[in-house]
Amino acid sequence: MNKIIWKKIHNYFGLASALFLVLLLATGILLNHAPWFEGNETTVIAADPQVQGRIFQGRKDGLFASLDGGKSWDEVPMLYPPQNVSDIKFYGNEIFLTEKWGKVIASSDGGKIWRSIEVPFDPKTGGIELKNISQGEDHSLILFTSHGWLSTRDDGQTWDETHFNKLARPFRRLVLAIHNGYFFGPRFVWLYDFSAVALLILILSGLVLWNAGRSAA
Repeated sequence: MNKIIWKKIHNYFGLASALFLVLLLATGILLNHAPWFEGNETTVIAADPQVQGRIFQGRKDGLFASLDGGKSWDEVPMLYPPQNVSDIKFYGNEIFLTEKWGKVIASSDGGKIWRSIEVPFDPKTGGIELKNISQGEDHSLILFTSHGWLSTRDDGQTWDETHFNKLARPFRRLVLAIHNGYFFGPRFVWLYDFSAVALLILILSGLVLWNAGRSAA
């Protein structure tokens, strides 16, 4: 093959790689800010075993309740509606709710008044996902997270962290956190976005220059 053919092969492979990289960068930015583009989708749903027809539905933004088996829904009024509800559980007269990256709350009156159950870490800045909550035989609360599980017998005043390590970095979560920028804190994601946009501009301007060079030739 002569140099001209090799140059064409190089150029077209470079073009294909550049277009693929543009797709990766654009979708990466969208994934980092998925809540901007997603609807208020349901994340978890649970039926109250003590009240027929009453169902609670956790969504990306807020908690909703139905008293007619899901035919109609009303948002449960809260001063700070829960975000990304990950679990809803019923134990006797108690309702427990966890946010994926936030708080644990509970209600003893069917969801009219809610109290906060403190956890010994900040899920968002620590990159610790709250997955679900359950009740032990001794009526202790057991909180399962991405970094192990912990339990409390006094509504969150003290926790048994024997099986929990907030400093642990599971490999998959570590790679994901570095990839999307959350490893360095939530605000660092914007630096990742800036870098991605800058690289997109370089690639697109390079493609324009390459096309202009071909036309001039």
